[in-house]
Amino acid sequence: MRSGYKKLHSCGLLTSSFLPDDSTESLRNLVRHRKKLIDDASRYVLRMEKALELMNVKIHSVISDLMGKTGTAIVEAIIAGERKPENFMQHIDYRIKADHEEIKKSLQGNWRTEHLFLLEENYKLYGFLQERIISCEKEIEVHLQKMVAMNNEGIIEELPKEGVLKKTKVKKGKNQPQYNVREYLLRIHGVDVIDIFGIRESSALEILAETGTDLSKWENEKKFVSWLNLCPNNKITGGKLISSTVLKKKAGLATMAFRAAANSVQKSDHWLGDYFRRKKAKGGNKYAVIATARKIAIIYYKMVRHKQGFKPMDADEYRENYRAAKVAWLEKQLAKLKAAA
Repeated sequence: MRSGYKKLHSCGLLTSSFLPDDSTESLRNLVRHRKKLIDDASRYVLRMEKALELMNVKIHSVISDLMGKTGTAIVEAIIAGERKPENFMQHIDYRIKADHEEIKKSLQGNWRTEHLFLLEENYKLYGFLQERIISCEKEIEVHLQKMVAMNNEGIIEELPKEGVLKKTKVKKGKNQPQYNVREYLLRIHGVDVIDIFGIRESSALEILAETGTDLSKWENEKKFVSWLNLCPNNKITGGKLISSTVLKKKAGLATMAFRAAANSVQKSDHWLGDYFRRKKAKGGNKYAVIATARKIAIIYYKMVRHKQGFKPMDADEYRENYRAAKVAWLEKQLAKLKAAA
C-alpha cells in the first residue's frame, strides 16, 4: 500500500496536506485545550441550571446569564444557606430588567438537600475550570510573545494596555481573552484582522492557531476556503453540474470561527450584513452562514497573505452594485427568451 502511495506521489497525483510549523502547532494545542475547557465549563453551568430547576428555582429563566454578576451572587448566597426570596434582592444588579416581584417568585424553591449538594459541586467545578482557563491563557500569551519576537529579531517589546488602542470594536465579552490579543495579532500578521466584520479576538486567535501565519501554503483563496470546507463540492459530468453541496464532515476550529463570525453579522447594517440577509432569503440560514463565512475567510486570506488592510465597501454602494448586477442578469435572460421565441 505504501509503495502505491509513493508511486502516485512521484507522478504528481497526490498533493501534500497542510502541516503547521512547530510554533503554530504549539499554539494550536494550547488554543484547542482552552476551547475544550470553555466547553466543559459551559456544561457545568447547564448542570447548575438543572439543579435549580429540580428545586423549582427559576432564576436562570429570569436573568440572561447564570454566571454573570447577579447570577453568581445568587448562587453563592444559596450555597451559603440563604432561602428567603426577599433577601436575595440585595444581589440584583440595577440593570436587570425583570420586575422585582417576578425575581422573588423565581426564587421560591423546595431546597432539597441533594440538589443543593449538586449545585455546590457543579459551581466549584465551574470555578476550578475558570482557574484552568486563566492559566491556559497565560501560557498562550507567553507563546504569542515568542511569535511576536520572531518577527522582531528576538526582541519582545512591551505592548500598550487595552484602553490605549485607538480602535476598539466591542467591549470584551464572556470567554474572550483578558489580555491584549488584538495588538499581539497586529504585530504577528502586520495587519489588523479584527477590523473584519464579525471577527472577535477569540475567533482570530483560533484561526491563527489552525492556519498559522504563512497562508502561501494555500495557492489562492479558493483553495483556502476549500480546505476550510466553506465552499460546495461541485460534481460535474459531461460538462453539467449534477451536484453542488458542502461536504458533510466535522468542522475544524478555524471553520467554526469563520461560521461564528458570519452568524454574528446577520443583523448588522453594513454590506456584509446585507449579503448575509440576501443569501438567507435565497437558501435559508445554513446556506447564508456558509456563504458569508466563505466571504469573511477570503477577506482574511487576502489581508494576511498580501498584507492588505481591511477596506469595507459602503453599504449603499453594495446595494447599488447588486441592483445593477440583477438588472443585467434579467436583461440577459430576457434576451435569451426573445431569441428562443
